[in-house]
Amino acid sequence: MSRDKRLQDRTIYPHWCTDTVRFSDQDAAGHVNNVALCAYLETARLTFIRDVGMMNGGMMTRGEDGVRGISAGMNVSFLAESHWPGQVELGTGVISVGTSSVTVGSAAFKDGACIVAAEMTVVRLKGKTPHPIGPDLRAALEKYRLKGF
Repeated sequence: MSRDKRLQDRTIYPHWCTDTVRFSDQDAAGHVNNVALCAYLETARLTFIRDVGMMNGGMMTRGEDGVRGISAGMNVSFLAESHWPGQVELGTGVISVGTSSVTVGSAAFKDGACIVAAEMTVVRLKGKTPHPIGPDLRAALEKYRLKGF
């Protein structure tokens, strides 16, 4: 599990989106459950990937050349209780770019508090083989580097 406190600082994130806290996101005790928190992080990651142009063969969807991206790992820190109703603000940015993978950091903030933070890795594949990130995609990703990473 990642406890990198830097991910809890909302000022480091270059990309933002929001999600809605649904009544059904709560557990029997009235807290937003961990599965819902991970769903918010998925919204953050996929919105980021879409907005920086990594879909349509860039990273997540299979391109004409057969290249696609898959989620390879997620280290999550559940940091604070949260409750319905409301909105979560989702910050995302690049931690590192490897030969064929990118690791992003993301966090959800509700009512001024960081409720969950994560490091998530996406790998480019062609078939079942890692496929290199080209210079254009690498340059686009570097523009979204998290401050301090």
